[in-house]
Amino acid sequence: MKKCVVYGDMQADSAADQYPTVNLCDDCVEEDQKAGENTRIVTVEGAGDPDLGDSCEWCGAEASEEHTA
Repeated sequence: MKKCVVYGDMQADSAADQYPTVNLCDDCVEEDQKAGENTRIVTVEGAGDPDLGDSCEWCGAEASEEHTA
């Protein structure tokens, strides 16, 4: 899992809604990096944050299900 800032609801008044911080699995981060200019991740801030939950925001994969490379 990685802690990431992603593009959210750009019409929202709150910056936290426009650029939410979420946990994403390594597979989703890797796939997003391949998207070129269509990337949805603004920054990767390091290891996943347990305070944000233990599953991927995009695909729902649990941290315990992730493979270790």
